[in-house]
Amino acid sequence: MKNELILLCHAATHAMKTGMFPTLHDPIEHLERPRLSALASVYAPDRVITSPSHAAVETGRTFGIEMSADAQWSDLDRGRWQGRSLKEIYDEETSALSAWLSEPDSAAHGGESLEALQGRVRRALDRQRDDGTTVIVTHAIVVKVVLAVVLNAPLTTVYRMDLEPLSAVALTRADDTWRLRCKSSI
Repeated sequence: MKNELILLCHAATHAMKTGMFPTLHDPIEHLERPRLSALASVYAPDRVITSPSHAAVETGRTFGIEMSADAQWSDLDRGRWQGRSLKEIYDEETSALSAWLSEPDSAAHGGESLEALQGRVRRALDRQRDDGTTVIVTHAIVVKVVLAVVLNAPLTTVYRMDLEPLSAVALTRADDTWRLRCKSSI
C-alpha cells in the first residue's frame, strides 16, 4: 500500500489579506468559505491532520471525516510579531525584519527560526508512516520548508516560493524517502 501526504495550505484569513502576521485564533475569511466545499470532491483522504490553528481546523472540517490536530504542523512561531502588521514591524524593526526575511537562522522576533521549523518538520515527516492518503492542513511556510527538506534544497529556497491559500503539494513515500508528486489536474 502507498503512503501519500497531501500538504494543504489552509484557507485565507483576514490577517493574510491585510499584511498582518497571523495568530493561532485567526478565522477563515468569509469569502473563502465557498471554495472549501470543493475540497472534499478533489481529495478523498483516509485521515486528516491539522495544525492546531483555527484556520487550519476550519479548513480540515471540510472533509467531513474525523481529524486530529498535531502541533508539529503548527505555523512558524513569530514571537512578538504575531498579530502585528508587516508595515508596523518594518517601521519599528527594519534591520530585524530584513534579517528574518533573508537568514534562515534568524529569530529576531523572539520566536522560531526557519532552521528550528525545519527540525520540527523533519520530525513530523518521520512520524508519517500510515498507509493510505493523509491530508495535512497546515501553513504555507510549513509547506515551503517541507519542500526544501524533501528536495534536499537549501533552506533559503523558501524565500523564492509563493503558495496561495488552499494550494496543495503531494508527497509519496518509498522506504524512507519522500518524493514530490505532481498530479494531473484533468
